Amino acid sequence: MTIQILSLRKKDLDKIIEIENESFVNSWTINDYINEMTHNPFAYYLKLIDKDSQEIMGFVGFYIMFEHAEISKIAIAKKYRGYKLSKLLLTDVIKRISLANCENITLEVRVSNIVAINLYQKLGFEIINTRKKYYPDGEDAYLMNKNLREED
Repeated sequence: MTIQILSLRKKDLDKIIEIENESFVNSWTINDYINEMTHNPFAYYLKLIDKDSQEIMGFVGFYIMFEHAEISKIAIAKKYRGYKLSKLLLTDVIKRISLANCENITLEVRVSNIVAINLYQKLGFEIINTRKKYYPDGEDAYLMNKNLREED
């Protein structure tokens, strides 16, 4: 299997919604993605594909706003979980964000999502705050930050 990371296109959204629905309690709609892709100048969306089959295996969304970046979405299709594809995708995104001269990256994660929290910590993110009742179901979120500036 050869993996490739490419820009997300509108024609990919049916598969993205499928992955979204199996990954998140509160899913976005196709219209949410279209709005982000066409009206948000700070938004970037990438897909992770199997180059041979062209199947979308996962995706990530992030914002670059001047010196700050925020990861808004990351998901891997259920049948591809456990292959360290999230790490591959995040490592690529961190590199892209670093090249954009950002100083830091933030993200929110459910406090119950231990697998994701562990991955983020391995990649240098630290929990900096708890957002109480952040999700519509009342669950808290950790706000995590990765500093990209080299310390003097």
